Amino acid sequence: MKINTLFLTIAALMLVACGTKQEAPKSEEILTTEVTDDQTIYGLACDGCNDTVVVFLRLPYNGSDPDTLYILDAVKQRHIMGKIRIGDKLAIMRNETDSTVADLVIVTEQLMGQWRHLVYPTLHERADMEGNTERQKIAQLPDSIKALLAIPKEYGLDILHDNMMYVPGSHVKHVTSDEESPVEYPIAQFYNEWKIFNGRFVMFHCAADSLGEMQTLASDTADVVLLEADSLMLRFKDGVRSYYRKVEVPKE
Repeated sequence: MKINTLFLTIAALMLVACGTKQEAPKSEEILTTEVTDDQTIYGLACDGCNDTVVVFLRLPYNGSDPDTLYILDAVKQRHIMGKIRIGDKLAIMRNETDSTVADLVIVTEQLMGQWRHLVYPTLHERADMEGNTERQKIAQLPDSIKALLAIPKEYGLDILHDNMMYVPGSHVKHVTSDEESPVEYPIAQFYNEWKIFNGRFVMFHCAADSLGEMQTLASDTADVVLLEADSLMLRFKDGVRSYYRKVEVPKE
């Protein structure tokens, strides 16, 4: 399959480009050797799409006529991620037993953009806090430090065309100490590529081996559970994360 061959080529180039060691989050991983098992159908939405059927041209385009799949059950189960519009790129999972039915449609065109969520800091542990509960630790803090715990930072994903991705701030190492700050924010995981794999959203990054030396290609996986004009929800192994679309305010 051409798309998988291209994906493997890009993956090889990513390995060459890897150079920055990052801390990996606790989320499910997919081995890149499994990309040949991708059952996702890729296409462009055509005229005729509605709440009953999706009409699309397969990608890469081979000159064939548009395909049509029934999506009524997927609509009822809220498995249509995004609003299908003519010309949008789609990722489709066909029903395993009925080849005329689509179980899932992701409008990947609408995945593009800057997605953000707010992250609150945690208390930077000191030796004199050991043995106390979280509530006890916070109760002993002065109001100025309690106020710091209520200040969120904006984390997120920039999902770009051509399966590229950027994570704002992921190159900045958040170093804290007793002298610098009483609170600390988590390190943002770096990603530079994404793909829909068997209907799931996969993000790729470089990770160090067990010796902390050789860089290898790794991936973190999530299910798209909601995609709207200004909202995105991804289900990771450790829970659901909600994002809002960041809109740049034009400068006057």
